[in-house]
Amino acid sequence: MSKINYEFLLVRYFTLLGNIFPQFITCMILCAINFEKGFYITGLWGWAYAMNLVIKNTVRKARPDEVLRRIKVKGYSFASGHSVTSLALYFSIAKYFQPELSTMPQLYALVIAMPFLLGLSRLYLRVHFVEDVVGGWIIAYMYLAFLGDAVNAIHAQFYPLVQPIVTSLLSYIGGGAA
Repeated sequence: MSKINYEFLLVRYFTLLGNIFPQFITCMILCAINFEKGFYITGLWGWAYAMNLVIKNTVRKARPDEVLRRIKVKGYSFASGHSVTSLALYFSIAKYFQPELSTMPQLYALVIAMPFLLGLSRLYLRVHFVEDVVGGWIIAYMYLAFLGDAVNAIHAQFYPLVQPIVTSLLSYIGGGAA
């Protein structure tokens, strides 16, 4: 009878929070909480995801040897998508929802810690090298620092067009009058 490795299972399932679908769902929940803030965060996250795809397919760095990996993954290694997208997502949440999070310091600390925990999970699972994860964090931070405001300035142009449609749709789904 084999012993269950709970540490591995915990990290294995935790790292799934860095995948595109759970992050997209997080963005949709943020839009439901506050559409304008959620819209900006979703834009920042989406462009970070696209940027990382370009980087991965340009650099084409191989992942650690398959026999060393603890899980099966595909694609290139640099930059860690979990590092790039989670830092873009969670640091944007920390920025745009700072007033709300300031009343809950433990939640704020968790939001700030999430990208680092997700990056470390990728190292634990041996699907990235240290430079892939750290490089991903640096790329995402630089992206937010230097391009974040420009990306949101562009999204601000579309917000007045999208907001009434979403408001009407949410009102319809909620059963209220449009």
